[in-house]
Amino acid sequence: MDIALRRMRAEDIPQVIEIEQEAFSPGWVGTPFRRELNSRYTRFLVAYHPDDAAGEDRDTIVAPHQSGSADESLWGRMLTGVRSVFGMRPDSEGEDLAGYVGIWLQGDQAHITEIAVREELRGRGIGELLIIGTLRVAYEQGLAEVTLEARVSNFVAQRLYDKYGFNEAGIRKNYYADNREDAVIMTTDPIHTAAYREKFATLQDNFLTRYGEIRIQI
Repeated sequence: MDIALRRMRAEDIPQVIEIEQEAFSPGWVGTPFRRELNSRYTRFLVAYHPDDAAGEDRDTIVAPHQSGSADESLWGRMLTGVRSVFGMRPDSEGEDLAGYVGIWLQGDQAHITEIAVREELRGRGIGELLIIGTLRVAYEQGLAEVTLEARVSNFVAQRLYDKYGFNEAGIRKNYYADNREDAVIMTTDPIHTAAYREKFATLQDNFLTRYGEIRIQI
């Protein structure tokens, strides 16, 4: 089945709320998606099962707005024939969104406010695709770094973030309302350095090799 990444639309909000409620504890304060969607300081991306009958451009993948090795990777080229091995179910009403990520654009940082994948689709690379999309937004916006918080007990998420160059930058005590768990603050190295661009290009190409060509519209 196909998988793709694009900016969130107003009609996505009911499904995104479903994913948010499934992923986060009852104490989580829901995001006002409709208001935030219209803010120039926020960006939401959704991973979805594309319906080619809807007339979307099947052949274009958006390249990072930068020079350097990341542009020379497979992600910087025109790709044809979107394919995936995520194993998503056939498209049906209420099930075509697989996950989403919320991003605040703050000063020279892109801050991930929340990231979630449908429970039955976890472990299939969708969270990693959302991280890739976030970093590409940061490049597009000319930002210097990406930052986020993660539960100190969520080692799976921390390993993914570490893979993409997020480093521990501190602890927020009693950050999560449901159980007062601490959060680890994680921040990338400056993303416009030659070393980070090369690292990101390699990670993207490895992702393509494993999962196939992916449509991105950010």
